[in-house]
Amino acid sequence: MMKIRFPCLFFVLFWIVFSGSPPLWAAGKESVPAEKPADVGKVVENAATQEPTPVFVEIYRHVNAIPKRLIDLNDTLENTVDTDAVSRELPLFEKEVDELAWQITLEKSNPSLTYTRLAALVAQVDGLKKELENLLDPVTDSLNTLALQDKFWQQEKEQLDNYLELARKDSSLKLIFADKQKLLKNVDKARKQVNTRLHTVIDLAREMNALLVQLYAEKADLQRLIQEVRGVHIQQTSPSVLSRQFYRLIDLTLLQDSSWHKVPKVFNKQLSFFKDNAWAVLFVLVCFTLLTVGIVCTGRLVKKNARWFSFTRRPIATVLFLGMALFLLFGVLRSTHFLAVEVEDLLYIITIVAVIRLAGNIVDRWLYRHLLLPIAAVLILSLLLQMFHMPGVLVHLYIFLVSLFQLFLSVNNILRNRHRISSVNLFFLSILGLICLVIGVAEIAGYSSLALYLFRSFLYSVIAALVFWMLFQIMEGLLELLFSRIPIALLQKNSSVLVKHCVPPFAIVFSLIFFLISLVIWQAYPTIEEARRSLLSSGFLVGSFKVTPGYLLLVFMVIYGSLLLSKALRALLMQEVLPRSGAEIGVQLSITRLVHYAVLVVGFLVLLRVLGLELNKLALLGGALGVGIGFGLQAIVNNFASGLILLFERPIKVGDMIQVGTEMGEVKKLGLRATVVRTFDNADIVIPNSDLITAQVTNWTLADRHIRVKVPVGVAYGSDVAGVQEILLTCAEENPIVLNHPKPRALFLAFGASSLDFELRVWISDFSDRRQVLSELNQDIESEFSSAGIEIPFPQADLHLRSVDADVVEKMGPLPTKS
Repeated sequence: MMKIRFPCLFFVLFWIVFSGSPPLWAAGKESVPAEKPADVGKVVENAATQEPTPVFVEIYRHVNAIPKRLIDLNDTLENTVDTDAVSRELPLFEKEVDELAWQITLEKSNPSLTYTRLAALVAQVDGLKKELENLLDPVTDSLNTLALQDKFWQQEKEQLDNYLELARKDSSLKLIFADKQKLLKNVDKARKQVNTRLHTVIDLAREMNALLVQLYAEKADLQRLIQEVRGVHIQQTSPSVLSRQFYRLIDLTLLQDSSWHKVPKVFNKQLSFFKDNAWAVLFVLVCFTLLTVGIVCTGRLVKKNARWFSFTRRPIATVLFLGMALFLLFGVLRSTHFLAVEVEDLLYIITIVAVIRLAGNIVDRWLYRHLLLPIAAVLILSLLLQMFHMPGVLVHLYIFLVSLFQLFLSVNNILRNRHRISSVNLFFLSILGLICLVIGVAEIAGYSSLALYLFRSFLYSVIAALVFWMLFQIMEGLLELLFSRIPIALLQKNSSVLVKHCVPPFAIVFSLIFFLISLVIWQAYPTIEEARRSLLSSGFLVGSFKVTPGYLLLVFMVIYGSLLLSKALRALLMQEVLPRSGAEIGVQLSITRLVHYAVLVVGFLVLLRVLGLELNKLALLGGALGVGIGFGLQAIVNNFASGLILLFERPIKVGDMIQVGTEMGEVKKLGLRATVVRTFDNADIVIPNSDLITAQVTNWTLADRHIRVKVPVGVAYGSDVAGVQEILLTCAEENPIVLNHPKPRALFLAFGASSLDFELRVWISDFSDRRQVLSELNQDIESEFSSAGIEIPFPQADLHLRSVDADVVEKMGPLPTKS
């Protein structure tokens, strides 16, 4: 029988009704309908009467509301964007845009154009574009507001003219327009203020849009240059590394012509920067010292087998790694380079050394020696060569030799240790060997640009993987430390469970960030922001609804959060709240299960609301449920209703001993669809709840666990009846499990066919001891009967033969006669 879980049913029903409703974030602003103007063409039928007509009252209210509208207009104009402040910032943007245009022009004529440089320019363009758009947003909002105000006061002017025309025909209306010149002057003044302000904002928005168009054109130029650089990867750009032409390119004078001598100048420039910001450097050093001391002190708060304890043994490496890793990740995620490339390479080297130092206490020795250490050595050496700007021909020779060396190590480790290493380590070694093989083949074939692209991308991917792996280990260790030392007994008691359930969301976030960074490293996108936008906008259609990764992540977070909240509430109830009330275990389990389903229902409704489904459309869900119940879900709903009855009426509880038909066992799980009963043979029987409601069920422990055990005994005719009863009562009183109250009873029930039938009735405190007591009493009774000479007969029968053949009688011989 297929097992259908209650949470799954809710989320299946969610998909039935979700299509056709836009998500919450896609909902646009509802347009507010304009107030319908008064019908000034309506004829006043009773102008001579003294009572004011409806048109009189309406015009009177409208005209007297104009001064209030003028005050509101002044407030509206004050709340619009400060055009003077924005105008002062525009020259700075224009200067930066022109500088970017000049840099792009220089890069177009640069023979050694690199993807890294172009990606940095794209990041600058995106950053400048984002700042300009943020500055343009209030300008656009003010423009919309002023346009609405201009339209409103234009209609106000037309409405006022219509009222004046009507007043010429109706003398009673002339009283309203006693000061019509002032009224018209105020309306014209309001229109002029709005119009002047509107033209100012339009001119400002036009200038800003022109800058955005220029930035868009610059980014389009960068995209074309990036495509050209990517095209170089599939071109043969140098001689084969095994050819003579390649080695003829090697010249020691290249070392003198290279820019390695610029490295000291770069570091001197950074040192001067640090000297100018001495207080900031001092603050960082103080924080470094305090964190180191803090990490050392936390080592006393955790056990030696805890994950965090290994980091407390390397406090300096831990602080160095956290500082360097977070600083570099911040720069990568913001697509901003705060330091020179050479200094960033040095920080990468420090980070790798810290990772290797910390990994020695986390991973096994084989993985540490045969995989991490060789990779770390290659990474550090490669970054050093990049720092000192080695000539291209020497770089390609280094890449070829390193690839061959790493390929040899990978193949050697796979062949020698394939039976000892795990499948995960074997997979990593295989991937490493395959990439080294491709890089080596590319260098041999003369595709040096492709080899450099693969080598550099794999290099930084490994660095990112090591950083995120170590950050994940530190995060898990900190969670263990936090939950084990927080002054709440419930959290301390369940610290391992809490860490286990908190790790998956962190793992998903780390994996997504690593995936985005990998897309940038492998040049799929120039910046993290572009990769994020592209990833979130991708998806597939389900009917009229587009399923995107962001949508799936949101669904996962709501579902996982609901389940996590349900588990937390159940743990709180079972361990802290319900035990204090003295409720039975069955009652506690029933309450916690109801809380579980209530949280799931709330989570389901929250999911519907967050994803944009209006709750009033749940009527459709009711119709779908009705059709489903009528055709295919009748049995499921019947079991569900029966489960609710069992939970509320509680004729059966978890831990009860029940008998259904010929099967007897203990109730282990009471669900909404079915109940699990474990027999004495350790077999689990899944019984639909409807069977427990409609069929006859014997519950041996409903009121309490006291039961009566009957021991039937038969003795031979002629036995002493009083002696038999005395022996039976003595055996019952001497058994330690038999209760004294109610007292045991020995009854002479009947004259049987072969015996005198007795029955010993005793009471015991627990149903589970029934078989043991029966066995012990039978043994004691048999032993006492043997000692007393009381015979336990077996069934006997007399055979009477009415007629027998003579041959049979002759063969049987003479028959015995009664004496």
